[in-house]
Amino acid sequence: MESTEQFAHVFLFRCPACGSPLASACVNAEQNLEQADAHRFESHCHCGWKQGLTGLMAVKHWVEPWEGAPASENSSVCDEEALN
Repeated sequence: MESTEQFAHVFLFRCPACGSPLASACVNAEQNLEQADAHRFESHCHCGWKQGLTGLMAVKHWVEPWEGAPASENSSVCDEEALN
């Protein structure tokens, strides 16, 4: 039996232009950090900076069990393009 448990992957980035914190999150059926680290986020900052960042560039990455996430067994929002 396959699990439909979902996890929120939360990423904290530092703006390369001004140093302000930028946060992004995605949902994945995997708790594994490496898979979500490859995810690309289109990020923007109040200073006007805008660019894509990958999870590997995060200052901090943590995972939390998440209810209410996509129920599909193949849903893995962290594998799709996400917007901040």
